Amino acid sequence: MRTLKFAFILTIGLFIFATSQAEAQRITAGGGVGYGSKSENVNFQVNAYYRLPTLPLRIGGDVGFAKPQDNVTEVESNINVHFMAVDTELLSLYTITGLNVLYSRFSAGDISESDTDTGFNLGAGAEIDLGFGRGFGEAKYIVGSERDEQWILGAGVRVSLSN
Repeated sequence: MRTLKFAFILTIGLFIFATSQAEAQRITAGGGVGYGSKSENVNFQVNAYYRLPTLPLRIGGDVGFAKPQDNVTEVESNINVHFMAVDTELLSLYTITGLNVLYSRFSAGDISESDTDTGFNLGAGAEIDLGFGRGFGEAKYIVGSERDEQWILGAGVRVSLSN
């Protein structure tokens, strides 16, 4: 749980830092759905990213929540760096590297156990302009404990909060 709190606080800190920078910044936020190959569970997530003005990098993170299944509740968070291989007004293609933190809790009657696992994620994504925002699709592989190693597919929409 401590690692999850740290990841969440770090993500919020990065977002606050990003919003306090010069006008050349670009901040996007949004949400979407994801699916894990091993967990076989749909995940709903929110995300926020900051595009560095002089480098082809974007930093940020996401927090996802899966509907409790078999008395298990999972909250996943990621702190990511995107390398923007292509970044135009119409299309963006990027690689994903980051830290993954998974908090899970089992509750049944008087029994309650929780566990926090960390790992790394590696993958790629694409965004396309929708007029009101940018639709995105991502595929990444979580490398960590055997319980958590899996492919994650995600899709959603991000909107610009600044130019």
